[in-house]
Amino acid sequence: MARSQNQVLRMLAMVPYLQSSNGLNVRDVARELGVTPKQLTDDLKLLMMTGAGEGGGDLIDVDLTALEEEGVIHLRDADFMTRPLRISGQEGAALVVALRTLRASASGDQIAIIDSALAKIEAALGSDAGAPVDVVLDEVDAGISGTVAQAVAQGRRLALTYANETRDEQSERQVDPVRVFTERGRMYLEAWCLRAEDIRFFRLDRVISAELTDEHVAEHDADPVDLSEGVFTVGPDTPFALIKIDGAVDWLAEYYPVEVVEEHADGTSTAKLFGSDWGWLCRLVLRNAGLISVLEPAELKAQVTDSARAALAAYDG
Repeated sequence: MARSQNQVLRMLAMVPYLQSSNGLNVRDVARELGVTPKQLTDDLKLLMMTGAGEGGGDLIDVDLTALEEEGVIHLRDADFMTRPLRISGQEGAALVVALRTLRASASGDQIAIIDSALAKIEAALGSDAGAPVDVVLDEVDAGISGTVAQAVAQGRRLALTYANETRDEQSERQVDPVRVFTERGRMYLEAWCLRAEDIRFFRLDRVISAELTDEHVAEHDADPVDLSEGVFTVGPDTPFALIKIDGAVDWLAEYYPVEVVEEHADGTSTAKLFGSDWGWLCRLVLRNAGLISVLEPAELKAQVTDSARAALAAYDG
C-alpha cells in the first residue's frame, strides 16, 4: 500500500480515537499508531485543513500551542466523525491472522490482551474466522523478546549485542526502539540506531543480548519507513558483492540496490550489488547468468560456480 494511502487510513482511524480520549501525549499516540512523533504532528496539521465544510467550526481544529509546546493533543470540531470505520469480513479475517501472528511473538501481559481482542473479533465475524491458520516464526529467546517489548512499551533506550550472520561479527548498539513487527516469519525491531544515526531494522533472532537502560528514547527527525516493499534497507552491515555487468546497468538499478563503481569503454560496468544475505545474492547472479559475474568476494564466486555446476549435473542425469 502506498504511503499516501496509509496516511489517509491512519487519519480516518485517528480522529474518533482522539475524540474519545482527548489530551493524549503525542509520543504515546505515535507509538500506538506505529509512526514517529514528527509524522503524527504533520498528520494533525493536515487534519486542520479537513472537515464537513469550509467555514469556521466546520474544519477540524487542533490546539497547536499545546501540540508544539507541551506535546499534548487537543482536538475540536470533529464531532461529525465520532464512530470508527466499519471493517469488511475480509478485513476482519486479515485482522484475525495479524493478531494470531502477533500472539506468536507476544509475552507476559500482552498475551491476555491479544486473546481478549481475538475473542471479540472472532465472535463478531462468526464462521468467517474459523479457517485454520498456522503461524510459524523464527525462534527468538523469550527473555530478549520480553525485554524489547518492555522497552517499546516504556519508551526506554536499549543496549543490544547484535550478530551479523553474513560477516560472523558482533556489534554493540544503543538504540531507541520504535516498534516490533513480523515480516515473512521473522520478528524485527525497528529502532533509531545511535551508531548509524538513522532508523535500522534488527532481526530479533540475531540479538545476542538486550538490556534496558535508564535513558528514555529521544526525539529523532526521521521520516517513517515505507515497508510496503519489505524491510530490506542498505546499511553499514549489509552484505554486498562486487560484480561485473555485461551491458547497461540501468535495468538492474531499477529493481535492486546497486552502486556503480566504474563504467568501462567496452560497455560493461563494475558495481556493488547489495543483498539481504549471500544466498539471495547467489540466486540473483544465477538467474542472470551471462549478464552478471561475481568479482568479489571469492567465497560468493565459488558458491555461484558450485551451484551452477550442480544444476548442470542434474540436467545431465
